[in-house]
Amino acid sequence: MTIRNKILATIGSLLIFLIMILLVIEVISRFVFGASIEGVIEIVGIFLALSVFAGFSPCEEGRQHVSAQLVIQRLSARTARIVKIFVYILAVITVAVMSWQTVLNFYDSYSIREALPGASFQMPVYWAKAGVFIGFVMFLIQLIVSLIRLLEKSKIITTEKKN
Repeated sequence: MTIRNKILATIGSLLIFLIMILLVIEVISRFVFGASIEGVIEIVGIFLALSVFAGFSPCEEGRQHVSAQLVIQRLSARTARIVKIFVYILAVITVAVMSWQTVLNFYDSYSIREALPGASFQMPVYWAKAGVFIGFVMFLIQLIVSLIRLLEKSKIITTEKKN
């Protein structure tokens, strides 16, 4: 695993650990003091989203995403490679558009200093939107790397068959 994805996986794991700690403290507070800690639910929601987006790129590098192999297994090797390449190109385009929209969303959120409603204190969300954008960009980079590797592998296989 690349250092970039090790860092992202570590961040995602730490966020999940913090979620666990915060929820345990919240439950203890409710049980012992009969009162909730203000903002814990909002923070947990943000951490959960960030942990998901931090995990996209490491998951792609490790080929751990859910995929429908039922169709691919029934295709010839050449057709399966073409379908995989098409799917990666489609994924790169989709994640690029999502990254672009996410950075626009971050900019809008930052410019108005958006905060989560509900808590008695102002919980800013623009930093979380920046984290989502970073997660998408890292995922996009990993998808491009995976596509390049698939194309290189396809060239090797095609060259070997010609010889």
